[in-house]
Amino acid sequence: MTTQALASATAATLRPLRLNFAQVCIWCGYRWCTSPRCIGLHERSVWIVCIDCDGFGVIGPLDACHCVHGLMEATPAVDPAELRRPLPVYRLEDDEPEFMVTPRPAGRL
Repeated sequence: MTTQALASATAATLRPLRLNFAQVCIWCGYRWCTSPRCIGLHERSVWIVCIDCDGFGVIGPLDACHCVHGLMEATPAVDPAELRRPLPVYRLEDDEPEFMVTPRPAGRL
């Protein structure tokens, strides 16, 4: 499979649920929405991994991202290179875990 075909296949499979976990529509904000307009919008939408958080949903240690569970809707202005960029396996902030070694108190086992 070529890189372009792989990127297209991956882009086609990335899509959040139309109704979030609380059953609220991501398009209109109504619970249990059955609107044909929202269903059509969702079927035609194209999603990519968020370019701000790389799909992790957080930007910094305490800052949530604006994306939808790590995905953002693609627009025609999205650079095609974004579809082919390598994605990290884990957040870079989590790259170096910090450990502290404390000495064992004398006289104890």
